[in-house]
Amino acid sequence: MCADWPDRLIAAVNLDNETADGRCSTSATANLLTEAPPAFRSHAELALVDFARAGDLPLGDLRSDTVATQFRVALPPGQNLFVARMTVPGGPWPGHFGLEAIVFDAFKAGFPAWFPAIDSGHSLDFADVIVASNGFMRGQGAVLFPELLSLRDRLERQSFGVVFLDKLTHFYVSRVIPALRELGVEPIAGTDDARTTRQIAFLAHEWGHLHGPVIYEETVRARRRRLIAIVSELYADLAGLTMLLEVGTATAKQAANVLILDRIVREAWLPRARSQVDSVTARQLLALLRDTRYADVTPTRLQLSLERATARLQEEMNVVSEVDAACAHGDTQPARQYLLDYGWRLDDAGYQIDLTDDLSHLLRTTAKKMRESQLASPERSV
Repeated sequence: MCADWPDRLIAAVNLDNETADGRCSTSATANLLTEAPPAFRSHAELALVDFARAGDLPLGDLRSDTVATQFRVALPPGQNLFVARMTVPGGPWPGHFGLEAIVFDAFKAGFPAWFPAIDSGHSLDFADVIVASNGFMRGQGAVLFPELLSLRDRLERQSFGVVFLDKLTHFYVSRVIPALRELGVEPIAGTDDARTTRQIAFLAHEWGHLHGPVIYEETVRARRRRLIAIVSELYADLAGLTMLLEVGTATAKQAANVLILDRIVREAWLPRARSQVDSVTARQLLALLRDTRYADVTPTRLQLSLERATARLQEEMNVVSEVDAACAHGDTQPARQYLLDYGWRLDDAGYQIDLTDDLSHLLRTTAKKMRESQLASPERSV
């Protein structure tokens, strides 16, 4: 029956990821894709082109160039099917680089009218998950960009971008809010308005990318290098934060707090934190904030105020802007030196920095407690 086809496809993808000797041409996923109902046929055909090109090669050799370059997000009343081999950890176990699939609804992401005007050349859509394979459902990831796929030819430009707003909101509600309450801090954005505020916070981050010293679309290839990606993400955060604080409305300040709290409360301590771009970025933000009056830490209370850190954030944004520009064409040395100057150790074991101050200790231990609680009660996020 067509109604249950998406669920059967997801089951096939999960099965193929567990099949050590699976082949592209005979995989359960490829067979199900040939049976796609009309609503999903165009997206299924993109994936089938890549499967056909791989032929009898193992699934681990599948490359998803067709999906990466030709996938276009369908807006309502259409639904979306995305099937491709990922090259970033997204599964329930560290280091899983596998075939993943997701069915989702989407809506166009646009900057609020009160954001400062800026030229926007790339496509970005928000989405809500309908059903997805293990990598999407159990993993930490909430964004889908073509440069995250296994490709023969690296992309020069980004052809699409999807942000799973329901997952972003879920992470904030289930992990950040409980951690803040554990620390005696009343959440900046509670459960009821978390979705709207998280959406604005993410858009501010994207505004920061477009505000950068180099045209965003021209840095797709360079950002595949971890050091450059870290600087790019850091600049986007700083630019977005300072923009929101300069706007200064209650809504803007709320979004600024949610943006930075999601980073330093949740992402700084993700699994594989020494190698993940988001974790390194978050810990660098924390290293910056500990030199300000952002946090007043006492044995019984934690008080946070971004306003006390505004001038320092602006100053650092200017510094990172210069580093970002110097890295635009692939030179990693400016990014490396920037982190080294902050005391980072960069080696084959990953990127490490000493965060022994009171705020970092509180956040680290609380995040660990929240993570252990999550592991004790496994969830299917969203």
